[in-house]
Amino acid sequence: MTEPVFVAAVAAVVAVLLRIAYLQLLPKPIPGVPHNKDSAGRLLGDAPYFKQYEKAARFRTRFFYDLVSKHKSPLAQFFPGPFARPFLVLADYREAQRLMSKQSKDLSRGFLNNVVWSFFLPNHFIAMEDSHPSFKKSKFLTKDLMTNNFLHTVSAPASHQAVSNFVKLWKQKAAIAQGLPFETTRDLEGLTYDIMMTAIFGKGEGEGMTMQQSQALLNDKIKTDGTAKVALFPPAADPEILQAHHDLNVSITGAFGSLFPRVFFFFENFRPRTRRALATKRDFVQAEISRSVAQLTANSPGGKPGNQLASAADYVISRERAAAETEGRLPVYDSMELNDMLWGYFGGGQDSTHSTLCFTVKYLGMHQGAQSELRRALRQAHHEAHTREPTVQEIIRTQVPYLDAFIEETLRLCSPAGAITKETACDTIVSGHAIPKGTPIMILLTGPTFTQPGVRPPEKLSEGGVSDWSYSEYPVEGFHPERWLRSDENGDVRYDNNAGPFLSFSTGPRGCWGKRLAYLELKLIVTLLVWNFEFLRLPAELDDDGLTEGLFTKPKSSLVSLKAITG
Repeated sequence: MTEPVFVAAVAAVVAVLLRIAYLQLLPKPIPGVPHNKDSAGRLLGDAPYFKQYEKAARFRTRFFYDLVSKHKSPLAQFFPGPFARPFLVLADYREAQRLMSKQSKDLSRGFLNNVVWSFFLPNHFIAMEDSHPSFKKSKFLTKDLMTNNFLHTVSAPASHQAVSNFVKLWKQKAAIAQGLPFETTRDLEGLTYDIMMTAIFGKGEGEGMTMQQSQALLNDKIKTDGTAKVALFPPAADPEILQAHHDLNVSITGAFGSLFPRVFFFFENFRPRTRRALATKRDFVQAEISRSVAQLTANSPGGKPGNQLASAADYVISRERAAAETEGRLPVYDSMELNDMLWGYFGGGQDSTHSTLCFTVKYLGMHQGAQSELRRALRQAHHEAHTREPTVQEIIRTQVPYLDAFIEETLRLCSPAGAITKETACDTIVSGHAIPKGTPIMILLTGPTFTQPGVRPPEKLSEGGVSDWSYSEYPVEGFHPERWLRSDENGDVRYDNNAGPFLSFSTGPRGCWGKRLAYLELKLIVTLLVWNFEFLRLPAELDDDGLTEGLFTKPKSSLVSLKAITG
């Protein structure tokens, strides 16, 4: 064989091998599930579409809404990029509820969830499958934290005290601003921080961010944005632990958006910011655990942590002590198990509640009729408190259907998390399609069936299609708390949490662990804010419906214009 022929033959073989390799690297669509045909024919899959959405400053989750709408199917698939499996997108409340409740064993938390959370909270149940050897112990340590006893004797008083201080801060700001709107994002973050720190670690009110904000008002003067349309107040510095929390959230968000999370974390380990944040988190929580152990021991005649439990840390410590006695060992109070449990409690409650509160204050100003009806309902329900604020016990015990409906409607339209991810634990059926084991599924918590009409494929129209709000007298895109209210046989108005599609807290055995805490906090906070303030409508030019994507979705702007209510 001559040299030119040999070179040509080698080149042909290489070309064939490269072609085979290229074809192997192309996305492998799941048969029958709708997808973008052009994306299936390129290595990058749907990645170019994500870039287009980013360049157009469009909400990234919007891609998934558009994907199912484009293909007229509640189930579609997209291709994240090279080497990645197809990712399903499910936009169907009824099917999602069926999978997560009735067929929960067919789903696992999945590779992505477990890898991401294992880097930050390896000893927390959020990073574990149910079959993980440490899962039961992890749940045992936090068993008390969602009971009525803890919620009503620890969390509720902590929330009530923090909100009372917060009301004083906003009354100061309202008096100074004299009707000018001001931004509340940092204020509300400080409120949730104070609530969580008091409930988890028993921090005093003098250590809170709200008190620091009040002090900052005394030391500085109000400014405007130059056009006298917005009041600018001096910000208080973030506590070191809150800054660490922000830094960790940046890493978590980056990991969830990464095609290769393990590679992402390999490099993340070398980032000074991330290493510093992890160390700050570990040292802070351990110092608080040690402080709780010392206080409990000092208050106990036997020199062991006693039963005067006043914080989540106290309860977790008591659980560790009980486990040690049962197992015949000494309690370990400096373990990362305790550390991760308490930090997970803080992280989950801090951001999700903050997100919801930012949307809540926007809606109070935007929907004047709903705000007035809410205030009327609260005044009527707490008629004995007409000259004062309702007490914490009065708020807990009193059923106010319109308050529950207002909170539920806010969560429906603005779910803190836009979606959750699962993975098929076995070969299964999703929306009539055969789905192989190990397929990741993104279950949308907003969009079609929740905040938009459901996507009904033509062949399913005769079967009634998917479950959505189409039967409701209220438009699905609108804010109408009344959709959650029903009249009983006696004509009394009742709150109905099963009125229609809603999955903001997920559902099933692995639904949101902190759901009861979230509702309790929101009930207390919204009651006291609406009791003390009138949220005025913002000028049209200051309305901003932009969103900030991250671990939790938040509005870009949370401006309020307040008028304090007296008497």
